[in-house]
Amino acid sequence: MADVVANGVRFNVSRLGGGEQTVVMLHGLVMDNLSSFYYTLANPFARECDVVLYDLRGHGRSDRPPTGYTVEDSVADLDALLTELGIDHPVYLVGNSYGGVVALEMAVTHPERVAGIALIEAHFAVEGWGHHMAGSLALAAFGLAEDEVEQWLDEQGGRKINKMARNAEALIYETTMLSDLEAVQPLPRESLAAISCPVLAFYGEHSDLLDRARDLDELVPDCDLRILPGCTHSVLMEATAELKATLLPWILGAPVPPYPAAPDTPVVPVVNPDWATDPRAGPAGAAR
Repeated sequence: MADVVANGVRFNVSRLGGGEQTVVMLHGLVMDNLSSFYYTLANPFARECDVVLYDLRGHGRSDRPPTGYTVEDSVADLDALLTELGIDHPVYLVGNSYGGVVALEMAVTHPERVAGIALIEAHFAVEGWGHHMAGSLALAAFGLAEDEVEQWLDEQGGRKINKMARNAEALIYETTMLSDLEAVQPLPRESLAAISCPVLAFYGEHSDLLDRARDLDELVPDCDLRILPGCTHSVLMEATAELKATLLPWILGAPVPPYPAAPDTPVVPVVNPDWATDPRAGPAGAAR
């Protein structure tokens, strides 16, 4: 891993493998970092692609500046990071949850940078999205201080999860993330309809984002929506093999296999608590 300064922020970046296609993986908010991709899709993809992982600003081992947490800031970070890495050709963006918001906004504002988008349980900014997310994060921050939640975290994930929880508290309380999210403007329907790159979207059968998924499928011209049976919001962990078997051919220009691309892969139980990845699940209404 290496430190790369882009848009005035030091980012923790990992670049793996090599190949004609570059894949940039974008993780979710607060209780997430590049490790969620590193331990799932990054290494298999690196056998055939140039893979870039980085901790978003304020997350993981990247700097945590006090300001700069709008979606536009995240897009500016990504654009500057690609420039610093010398990547001047269109890339494939794989966005999980909030990472999907960044990917969609990148395709709208910098279409020349994007070859295609893979969305995994991705939110996108609709009317009221910013206020909902900011309110959810505030509940999460409040809940993390409760003794019973700390005990629950111990039982679920031990020291690693507790460290993530402390980092989440610092990100929420010591930055402008909440107010920045409240200021998020929804993407106009015409902007989504103007996205020209292919979009491959994965949502769980039991996800609470299915309405967003169907909106996406309706609005984006070249969208292939896949609703995965038995999965929740944690598709990245629950259906890793299916994602790999579907996404790699798509990125490499081969025919995209129909579902199930990995038929013998069982749904894997999630180790992390649902609220680590689900904005509306978990103890005390906690959310990301």
